[in-house]
Amino acid sequence: MKHFLNEELLAPNVLTVAVDRSMVEQFLSLGRSTHLPPGFAAARPPWNSDIRWISATTPEAFAMFEAAFRQLGVAAHVAPFLDLDAGVSLYAGFLVVRSQCAEPDFHVDWDKTDNEAFTLITPVSDNVAGFGLLYRRLDGGTGEHEYRAGEAIVFGDHFVHSTKPGRSAEPVVLLSFTFGTDKMEHWDRIARTAGYQSMVRRPDGEFVAGGA
Repeated sequence: MKHFLNEELLAPNVLTVAVDRSMVEQFLSLGRSTHLPPGFAAARPPWNSDIRWISATTPEAFAMFEAAFRQLGVAAHVAPFLDLDAGVSLYAGFLVVRSQCAEPDFHVDWDKTDNEAFTLITPVSDNVAGFGLLYRRLDGGTGEHEYRAGEAIVFGDHFVHSTKPGRSAEPVVLLSFTFGTDKMEHWDRIARTAGYQSMVRRPDGEFVAGGA
């Protein structure tokens, strides 16, 4: 079955999974850095917040995200929904850093990919209280997910969500992965939204500019 319902959250194609906190904490110094080391760059989308995406610009830097992704074992949770050849492919890894969000910006990461791609978000810093995720429930209401240390939220198609408005004295750091099928036949649909803020590795292993 390609699509699924989270009955607790009353939302489509979303689940929460346990992750090794110690594996996530290694990204804190990168997220707090005011001068990024070689191989990393920051993008600032024109949204209602001071968000920065910190991502890899070289295969060597990408390997840091790749190692964490594999060691966390999160791919196993979505593999049953994917059309796979050899295994789950990591498209991009990045840090989401922000200290304020003025108003919600509801959107989907994935649309009409038939759950061939997923997003993971988990907190790196400890100051995430009150700076969570809003999402649309299937009953028409708005739900709220609070980020918790040692837990990740993973979502695919049609999960409508937004950062919860708020402000923090020190920037909140989140770790995110985009990942999914290793078959290039699905890439055209995935590439419409995959990793525009970063260098992306396609299912065939080629590194390209975001979304290419």
